[in-house]
Amino acid sequence: MNNFRFTKIIAGVSPILAKETVLSKIINMVDAFRITLSKGYDDNNKKYIDTIMKLDNSKTIILETKGIDIRMKNTCNFPIKKGEKWTMEYSEYAQEGTSKIYIDYPALGNLKENTIITCEQSNTSFKILSTEEDTAQVEVLSAGNGEILQYDRINFDALDNKDEALTEKDKKDILWGLEYGAHVIGLACSNSAEHVESAKEFLDQNNAKEMKVFAKIETTSGLQNFKEILKTADGIILVANVLEKLNPAKKLNTLIQSVKAEGKPVLITYTNRDYEKPFLKSFGKEMQELAQEHIDGIMLETFLIEDQVFDVIEKAGDILGNHELKYEYKEIERFKASNEFEVRDYIIYNAFRSIEEFGIKTTICFTENGYTASRYSSLGPKIPIITFTQSKDTYRYLSLVRGVKGYKISQSFNYENLKKIGKEMIRMIFKGNISLDDKILILQANETLNPVKTDMINGIEFYNFKNI
Repeated sequence: MNNFRFTKIIAGVSPILAKETVLSKIINMVDAFRITLSKGYDDNNKKYIDTIMKLDNSKTIILETKGIDIRMKNTCNFPIKKGEKWTMEYSEYAQEGTSKIYIDYPALGNLKENTIITCEQSNTSFKILSTEEDTAQVEVLSAGNGEILQYDRINFDALDNKDEALTEKDKKDILWGLEYGAHVIGLACSNSAEHVESAKEFLDQNNAKEMKVFAKIETTSGLQNFKEILKTADGIILVANVLEKLNPAKKLNTLIQSVKAEGKPVLITYTNRDYEKPFLKSFGKEMQELAQEHIDGIMLETFLIEDQVFDVIEKAGDILGNHELKYEYKEIERFKASNEFEVRDYIIYNAFRSIEEFGIKTTICFTENGYTASRYSSLGPKIPIITFTQSKDTYRYLSLVRGVKGYKISQSFNYENLKKIGKEMIRMIFKGNISLDDKILILQANETLNPVKTDMINGIEFYNFKNI
């Protein structure tokens, strides 16, 4: 089991990563890919998805909608230095000049003095010195690599999204994802439970009712309504560096613990990644801390330099492997479920409690909608969870759940098949490093009031490996 990694790596797709020669080297080192529409590349994203599916059609594609999408309108890159003074001006249209910085934010003149404006991919930041009408005088606080990139995405502290319903832009993004083969939606700038629910309703209207929606928390409204959003979303994406700026008192681990208490997966991302050598040092420190919360996955930003791709992903995997199981089990309160699902949650809770008591080597699990695997994983077991499902959307979702190896099975699958095929998967994952007397736990809890599968156990069973 030396190659089994619990924490998932989700790589950001860009023209660099999407080259078939590059993808073929790293595709077995990542668990999923993210298409972030706010990064651009609109004309090529379909080609990128096709290339990934050609090499490995088991990979999950997360489509992140654009959300609040304010852009530089300069049509070329140009150099900047720390301490320089620039004029930033509103423009709806692309501008060829480099004497000013143009952005498509009409309320630029309303921003307050000392507001920090960041250019995400350029990794540069500016401080507003003064404003007038649709212009702002700014000073360069950090110059990144000394260059501003054309059409870079703009962010600043006061930026928020208060639209409760799905916007037309969101709908367009989701329809694009459905047409071109995305498997999971990452709803950017999620701000309320209504916002997430409207995305689910829109998916239902477009014959994608079971598609999972992850709420991306990156605005003040998203933080304020976090508890309500968490109840509605299938999973959460936390933009760590942005949230730290929005509310330094709201610790990242507190948010992660809230997601885990709800039994849902949580993915961590940063918008200010620089994949030069210092990245791995800071990444190692972050993972050492985040491992204590057994997060489900790390989302890497898009790569701009080809030579960085293999090295960063390989070393990120090594760092995760070194830290992801180095945590102490915390005392957990039995989660409270509605009376309708008390038996379901009691079964999952006791399956986890049995791991230490009986020395369980691994778990074979069946799930219809992903709940059992996700809830079980959220408790932090240090063993693989080999999970079977008949749903294609659940299968893709399992790729984003910590410690879970998911398999899609046929509708005729039954309990005896579960044991038989599960045994073969154990041999593959452990690469023969398993003894006949190792203890295996089989877990299946009815996730709906009228389960599709009626020949399962709705409970837990223990076997020695030789007796499965």
